[in-house]
Amino acid sequence: MSLSPGIGRPDLTNWRHEPSQEKRSNSFNEIATVRIELQDTDPVIWRQVEVPTSITLKVLHDIVQAVMGWCDDHLWEFTIGRQKYGLPTDEDWGTEPRIDAGKVRLRDVLKPQKNIIDYLYDFGDCWEHRIAITNIHPVESGVSYPRYRRMERASRGLRRTSRLLRNARSCRRSQPPEPCRSQGMAR
Repeated sequence: MSLSPGIGRPDLTNWRHEPSQEKRSNSFNEIATVRIELQDTDPVIWRQVEVPTSITLKVLHDIVQAVMGWCDDHLWEFTIGRQKYGLPTDEDWGTEPRIDAGKVRLRDVLKPQKNIIDYLYDFGDCWEHRIAITNIHPVESGVSYPRYRRMERASRGLRRTSRLLRNARSCRRSQPPEPCRSQGMAR
């Protein structure tokens, strides 16, 4: 996944979900509208994407990384209710056990009414995100998913966001450490 040149929109073309024809009717008929907010920012930095409910939580992580401009260089985890999901680990790092995010589908963790997922990226800097599933609807004919929908538009925030996205593009080229970007966002 990369950022599209010029406008800072993520390029999600590598993450197109194309299930086989026989599975299509079972697994690719619902789309979730997902709002991702970076916590503790003023103004709020957010993105909105539409994703199939059949994706795994690992793929949701990859989508969050792309749309938020992160470089995927750090540990991460989702928290849904009291359960944690993330990368499988054989070692005990003093954390609660978590379920392998690559084996759990988004549709399996959705509840009928409240769908809030907490996402923590970089256990050192603790970039906390709140993911809200705001709408589940049928697939639109002729549309490829995931589909990038919107981002925050506040003028101050847009400058910060464009700096974040510009730094993310730079990060993908030269791979500077992510804490450099986090310091730049704190201004």
